[in-house]
Amino acid sequence: MNAPVWNEEAGVVGTVQLTDAIYRTVLAAAGVAGHARPGQFLQLRVASGLSPLLRLPLSVAGANLDEGTVEVIYEAVGPKTELLAATPPGARIGCLGPLGNGFRLPPRGHGVVLVAGGIGLPPLLFLGRRLRTAGQPAVLLAGARTARKHLPESLLAESCTRVVRSTDDGTLGRAGLVTDLLDGELDRGPCTVYACGPRAMLCAVAAVCRRRGIPCQVSVEAYMACGIGICMGCVVPVQPPTPAPGRVAGYERYQRVCVHGPVFDADAIDWECDG
Repeated sequence: MNAPVWNEEAGVVGTVQLTDAIYRTVLAAAGVAGHARPGQFLQLRVASGLSPLLRLPLSVAGANLDEGTVEVIYEAVGPKTELLAATPPGARIGCLGPLGNGFRLPPRGHGVVLVAGGIGLPPLLFLGRRLRTAGQPAVLLAGARTARKHLPESLLAESCTRVVRSTDDGTLGRAGLVTDLLDGELDRGPCTVYACGPRAMLCAVAAVCRRRGIPCQVSVEAYMACGIGICMGCVVPVQPPTPAPGRVAGYERYQRVCVHGPVFDADAIDWECDG
């Protein structure tokens, strides 16, 4: 049985700027809040006219069942995200969700390492908060281009017991890529890795986990025009299946991020394929 999907006119509770061009918006959407799982996403209609025409896909960064609210965290880098950041409290926007498949929770007692690159943090914050509520703390490895792109410590502390940061330019934490931190963290003991960020980062995380035999789930970033599997614009190459006798593998070679993902087992994706 498929999980329910809600199409609500969500009320904007409020928006705050967290850091350089990164915002958090809280939406009153009781149906979505009651069913959202970490790793799922929303399709938001941020304007009532024809421009912008398409909805805005954003990961669920948190859900409060008691208050009937969900939150999204995003960088204002284009017309749709800029419109959302400027939408005043009390306004109503279309909210379709929760969509896609979320993270599978780790075994009890397993360590949890969250690896986030750039604006890949939101679904991992939701996951970390859910795990912490269940008494299973997580460690967060957070990477960004520069210190101005890192989220506040107070926000991250809600989702994890320890944060290790890196920046490309060395202005905060360790200088270099967030994946440079992973091997050292995996030396601490058995764990499950969850990652979200740019494709190159996910590819590197998958390689480290595969080499060390560590289970890893990745939330794949892709532009989802429809969000419900119709337009086929967000496909990702997966490991080639073994075709049945007399049959050549075709569409099985690709899966839709919006329907089969956004969360995949890292080993299921063909990281060597360019398209």
